[in-house]
Amino acid sequence: MAKVILQDVRCSYVFAHQERKDGGFGVQPLVPKGSDLHKKLIKVVDKVLVEKFGQDAIKKKARYKLPLRDGDDERDGEEYEGMIFFNANSGKKPGIVNRNNEPADIDDIEEYCYSGAYFHVSVNIYPFEAKEGGKPGVAVGLNNIMLRKKGDRLDGSVSATSEFADFAEDDDFEDDDF
Repeated sequence: MAKVILQDVRCSYVFAHQERKDGGFGVQPLVPKGSDLHKKLIKVVDKVLVEKFGQDAIKKKARYKLPLRDGDDERDGEEYEGMIFFNANSGKKPGIVNRNNEPADIDDIEEYCYSGAYFHVSVNIYPFEAKEGGKPGVAVGLNNIMLRKKGDRLDGSVSATSEFADFAEDDDFEDDDF
């Protein structure tokens, strides 16, 4: 197993603060192909593969389920063009901190924790054995997340503060204003 901290990665399918419908938590980091991070991830995945399954595993990668996937081949959408992606999952809720390394409050999460935002993400890359006739391989576990910066939302939604910015009033309202 190897721990890696991904810095300033844009993520899709962000289920860090709320559980997915099918259970568990996770994010899908998007990493530019050929970047230093992409090259590092390849080396770490290969290292974990060899440590568990032996040197021959490198020559016979098709026998294994591997986490790094090609966005150009496997996904539609401009956010995947020129990217590799992978799923980082956890059965338990990851720790989430703000940019000041303090536990994120609900305001931080609402503003910075969504599909399309940028994060620092702590992951474990680990091997697994074949289950129920499947392939053995390497997977990525989600540890913790640091909220970093906003990005274009990938789900097409907008925040409530953005949507109603033109209607904001500076004065205090009274109940009888309605």
